[in-house]
Amino acid sequence: MYDHTFSRQNPGCIVILLDRSESMGLPWRSSGMTLADGAARAINRLLFDLCIKATKEVGGAVRDYFHVLVLGYGARPMEGGEGVESAFGGRLAGRGIIPLSELAGAPLAIREEPSVDAMAATTKMPIWVEPVYGYRTPMCEAIAVAGGHVFEWVEDHPESFPPIVINITDGLVTDSPYEGAELAEWAKRLETVETLDGPTLLFNVFLSSEGEPAFFPTSGHHFPDPGPQLFDMSSPLPAPMVRNAQAAGVAVLPGARAMCFNADLEALVKFLEIGTRAAELPGR
Repeated sequence: MYDHTFSRQNPGCIVILLDRSESMGLPWRSSGMTLADGAARAINRLLFDLCIKATKEVGGAVRDYFHVLVLGYGARPMEGGEGVESAFGGRLAGRGIIPLSELAGAPLAIREEPSVDAMAATTKMPIWVEPVYGYRTPMCEAIAVAGGHVFEWVEDHPESFPPIVINITDGLVTDSPYEGAELAEWAKRLETVETLDGPTLLFNVFLSSEGEPAFFPTSGHHFPDPGPQLFDMSSPLPAPMVRNAQAAGVAVLPGARAMCFNADLEALVKFLEIGTRAAELPGR
């Protein structure tokens, strides 16, 4: 399992769930940013990195090795739920999972952003996701909505690498139970959606100002709430991603889960890159 490569015939699917609750307006460590600022910057860097990887030559077309979606949850109440909607704006507003080439052609803006490269202070970046926050944390609903999207995607791409769902949050779920099921049950349901290469992978990013940073932990008991619950619902890290982490200098022990806790921006970007670099792209 989890050994298929990404190609235009069998692309990868990456869905990001972005907590936009009121508490995402709090400061992120000592960065001078809010949690919402940091999460949006990390997501934009990840999407830009995917576009670069899917381009054969400088200035060439972005190839559809990946299909992507970012769902924001909790920014505002909505009819029938606490608020789950596409985090994309402009021409992409309201769309579901889209090919990477469509994403590349429709950024909201191009801006100078702080660089994670020590050799450069800033870098020009396309912006697809803005920092937004303001309401509650309907995480169950977000996972349920993501499940519907990836189920439809898998029906059309049964031989692809399994979908990767990345949940970025800072707080306690506010809608468990949702439609009769607790958060853990929604996570289990998500992981029943599978391609021929294995079940959907669920990553959890827990942004917090408490405790020491941790990447791919083997236990969640020492994390503040809801850390233990997020650990339990995170997927075991597949062997290809273990190798990616080790190649990036991140130690991974047996039993590691697809989770990170209390990362700064540079570490969060690295975590997201490891989680989405499952296999090399053949014949770029």
